[in-house]
Amino acid sequence: MYAGGANNMAEVWYLNVETESLEGLEPKHELELGRCIELLEMTPDRWDAELDSLPVLRTGDPLIDESGYVYIFMKVSQDEIDRYGDSRWKPGWYKSQLTIVGFETNLRKKPK
Repeated sequence: MYAGGANNMAEVWYLNVETESLEGLEPKHELELGRCIELLEMTPDRWDAELDSLPVLRTGDPLIDESGYVYIFMKVSQDEIDRYGDSRWKPGWYKSQLTIVGFETNLRKKPK
């Protein structure tokens, strides 16, 4: 779970399609970028938004947008990217293709 104090770690967020603000929300997990990438099966092309923006949550499809669907996002700072040492990544929000169940399964199964 999120420790709420460690700096410069990649954050894992669960955001409902209805989310309009991060006010009152916290990341679900905070992990080193490499571990986060592995568990979320993330690639640099999954970048979605700048750090100070809210990720794109609406799809334009009313069946999805009214469903309450929850996305998993990774939020990463430049400091964490610098520590990771891979210039393909940039600061911001990355949208995972995994569901919460898929991510939680990876979290339990993949050793540190």
